[in-house]
Parts: sequence; C-alpha cells; structure tokens
Amino acid sequence: MYKAGPYILFIGLFVYLVIVFTFVSAKRGEIKCKGMRVMVQDTVINAFVDEGDVMRIVRKKYGEIVGRSITKVDKDSIERLLTGNSVIKSAQVYYSLDGYFHVEIKQRRPVLRVLNKEGYYVDEDGKIMPLSRKYTSRVVVATGNISKEFACEELYPFVMALRKDKLWDAYVEQIIVNDKREVTLIPKVGNFKIVLGALEGYEEKMEKLRLFLKEGIARKGWNLYKEINLKFDKQVVCVKK
Repeated sequence: MYKAGPYILFIGLFVYLVIVFTFVSAKRGEIKCKGMRVMVQDTVINAFVDEGDVMRIVRKKYGEIVGRSITKVDKDSIERLLTGNSVIKSAQVYYSLDGYFHVEIKQRRPVLRVLNKEGYYVDEDGKIMPLSRKYTSRVVVATGNISKEFACEELYPFVMALRKDKLWDAYVEQIIVNDKREVTLIPKVGNFKIVLGALEGYEEKMEKLRLFLKEGIARKGWNLYKEINLKFDKQVVCVKK
C-alpha cells in the first residue's frame, strides 16, 4: 500500500489537471477578442513602423478581429504575416484571458544607407532593407558605384567596425565609392575629404588617421588641408588648400 501511494497521487493529479485544462479550454473558446495591444521596440532609434501600421497590416489580411473568439484567430499566422514585412525583424503574438491580443514588434535596424539608382539600407545583420517613405534612419550614407554585393560584403563590415569605435561612429558622415571600389570618407568635422583607397587593410589606415587627427590637424588647424590620403604605406599624404 505504501508503494502504491505515490502512483495513486500521481494519477489523481493527472486527472485533475486534465479536467482543469479541459475546463479552461472550453472557457477560452467563449472569450471574445476585445482588441490588440501593440508594443514596438526602439521607437526612439527608428520609427519605420508604429502601432497603427501593425493594426492596419493585420486588419487588411484578416479583417476585423474584435468580437471574434480568440481561439479562432491564428496567432502564428499573424506572426508570419508581420515578419514578412520589410521593416519588421521579429514579431511575437499571444493573447491573454482578458480578451486582448498582445503583439511585440522588433524593427530592423539599418547601419548604412546606400544612395544610387534604387537606394536601400543595409541592416545590422548585413541584409538589404528597402528605403521607407515614412522614416529616414540617420546612419552613414554611401554614394557612388555600389553593388549590393559590395555593400553587404565589403562596406557592411567596415561600417560595423566604425560603429564600434566611438570616435569614428561620431566622425564619419559619408562614404564615396568610385568605379575601382576605392573609398573616400567625408567627415562631419573638417572641410576636407579622406582618401582611404581599397578597404583591404582599413584597420591600419584608420589608425594612421586617428594619430594624424590627434597630432597633426589638432595642432595645425582643421582648415589647412583639402585632402588627406591614407592609401600609401606608413604615411599620410596631405594636399593643402
């Protein structure tokens, strides 16, 4: 009898849980949807999508869900619909027993804006992201002869490296790419251009620039040169105005 006791208790608990879940499921089917509560992350950083946009996307596909049983609305399907949007990185959808659907949205975050014939962003995952008519992200702008392959495979890691450095993140405003895939930087401070050349070995070139800004321009003045050339090994070549 002593050995059978735990098994009897387990079976009793199992039966109780089955009854409870059956009751809850039945009651859940009676709950009508009262609305949708949307939370979009990082709206201070980016504003590609807001609560109204999300609700319009859902309503366009599924019609009005208010008043419908919450069990008749496929939350997984809503998640797939929302993540199919070009500016949404992820979406989590669930409902509560008070009758509301809760939608948590994470936006895609651009790190580079390419302006050529079509124009697009490269996001923090190194993927192409279309421009938005609603919002323009304040990131480094790249212009010139830029293919999507070059943007994702060459410019993206370079820009990510700049973003990790407080000085370069605040200093570099624009990247110009010529037909030879050579890069020129336009800074936010200083009326000159910085010729980087090929991106290969950019780490050493940027360190040369860091030292030159600290030891050269900081002492001689920001308006002395019109070009700073970093293409040459172990030297910085400047062109005066």
